[in-house]
Amino acid sequence: MGRDHGLIASVRPDGYLELFVPLTGKRHRCGPRGTTMWLALQRCDWQTELAAEDVAVRLGVHPDSIRCDIQAWMSHFREASR
Repeated sequence: MGRDHGLIASVRPDGYLELFVPLTGKRHRCGPRGTTMWLALQRCDWQTELAAEDVAVRLGVHPDSIRCDIQAWMSHFREASR
């Protein structure tokens, strides 16, 4: 379990990521793709460009196809944590 950006994150045994915002009481579950992005962002010190490269290598796709997803995903969770 980790605490990042006001979130408590845990990867469940089924591979889903659960994010909890103690301040608001909100919870969100992410599927395997979201879990992959979260872990890549952690490994890459929250740098979206590096995380996109990391995910792209793991999935065997071009980083451009991941970059927008990661940026949108981060934006969504920034809003959710307010």
